[in-house]
Amino acid sequence: MTQEATRKTTQRTADGMERTAALVGVIVPVYNGENYLQECIDSVLSQTFRDLELWLIDDGSRDGSGALCDKAAVQDTRVHVIHKKNEGLMATWIRGVTECRAPYLCFLDCDDWLERDCMEKMTASLAGGDASGKQVICGGYVIEREWNHTKEKKGNAAAPGVYEGERLRRELQEKLLGNENRTLILSRCMKLFSRELLLDNLHFCDPRIRMGEDVSITVPVLLDAERVVVLAENYDYHYRFVSDSMAHGYDAGMYDNIRRLLDILHREMEEKKVPNGHLQAEQEFLFLFLLVLKNEMRRQNVPEREVVSRVQELCRRENAAERIRKYGKPIQDPANRLLSFVMKKPSGLRIRAVRSVFLLQARGSRKTEQ
Repeated sequence: MTQEATRKTTQRTADGMERTAALVGVIVPVYNGENYLQECIDSVLSQTFRDLELWLIDDGSRDGSGALCDKAAVQDTRVHVIHKKNEGLMATWIRGVTECRAPYLCFLDCDDWLERDCMEKMTASLAGGDASGKQVICGGYVIEREWNHTKEKKGNAAAPGVYEGERLRRELQEKLLGNENRTLILSRCMKLFSRELLLDNLHFCDPRIRMGEDVSITVPVLLDAERVVVLAENYDYHYRFVSDSMAHGYDAGMYDNIRRLLDILHREMEEKKVPNGHLQAEQEFLFLFLLVLKNEMRRQNVPEREVVSRVQELCRRENAAERIRKYGKPIQDPANRLLSFVMKKPSGLRIRAVRSVFLLQARGSRKTEQ
């Protein structure tokens, strides 16, 4: 399928003249994923729930991913393919949101996969089973560590059930951010969204955000939702964790990234008129800053004095001791406890001691995750 043919097909779909959109659109951003893409595609097309369409948005892949997308479109009329120039992950899934006309959307990364009854369970939880209302259905996921074949289930901290009205506001919307164990997983994946909610909040998306980019869209969507369902014992989304993934290496721009994200969170909270919005945003920034420090502590192949100097500079810039006093909460995670110990007094001795712990862990195991 050529780019021109794809463009015409998606335009016909957008006009709604030649086909009616399915109830659910599954959007898969694709970039150089040929090693895993076929498994991803098959997991969608084999769903027990059939009223869906699959949108493969090829972000200028340089491997065989584009050909796999086109092959899938030939074999199944529910598959729609868009080939575009490389613009990054956020721009790619946004293209899917704007092109697909299904009233409910979910996202799947091209190296992940779904259980066969995932969409059946999610759509069964919609109010009335139709396209009415501003709804979000939330599931959990399984981390698949491919290098040692281990699995780990991750769920939402919020109790399973239906949240509406005052319960939704009090138990979810005023507790979305700033928790070590998040009330709701804030990934755009493992969820079913009313498309309307996503479209209404795309203006918060900043393509410069790389870490936490999902937070910038899921937070305002959840704040606008009128009905949120947290599924019980739902781990139908499989997240493939590749040990040598670049996403888990040193990121020199992480601090600037979270600063931009903080500005977005404040704008979202202000626009949505969340009573404790400022506090939520600042508490969330504290946990993001701990990730920044962890990123610096794990940095290798540089002189230790450079790491010490960088951590001290960041702590001074954020007035770390005052920030953790003002916005800190009881911390359970051992790594976060060590990092908060540094924030309270970022002396060279403390930084070197904590860094040595992180480097020992990194050398002794390939399981470290951010």
